Amino acid sequence: MFKYKTRIFLHHTDAAGRLFFANQFYLIHEANELFLEHLGLPIKDILNHPRATFPLVHAESDYKAVLVAGERISIKVSIGKIGETSVTFDFIILKEDGTLAGTAKTVHVAVDLRTALKTPIPAEWKSKFASAIITNA
Repeated sequence: MFKYKTRIFLHHTDAAGRLFFANQFYLIHEANELFLEHLGLPIKDILNHPRATFPLVHAESDYKAVLVAGERISIKVSIGKIGETSVTFDFIILKEDGTLAGTAKTVHVAVDLRTALKTPIPAEWKSKFASAIITNA
């Protein structure tokens, strides 16, 4: 499991001073990019792959506790499932004291750049995703 530490900045909040709901996705996306980099898959390499791209096709999120500007949080990222063409990423957002603040899940699908159809995950990506599951066991 990969852990990303950050804090809630004022620009993450709404008029009530609480985390704006859409910004939970912004935060988990940052954490996911750093997780991919940690796996040896920096986003620039994914974006420059000659045969495939890896768009997000599903996202869901639950909000468990209020987050306000200045609060420090950690986001735990793990791989929930690796399929033939897709990968599911799971996220747990914790306040500094360990209180569960939210959960989220995203699903990304490998898409062939020539046909725009889903395709098997490139082998070099799949092995790196699999290594994350092995190290989480």
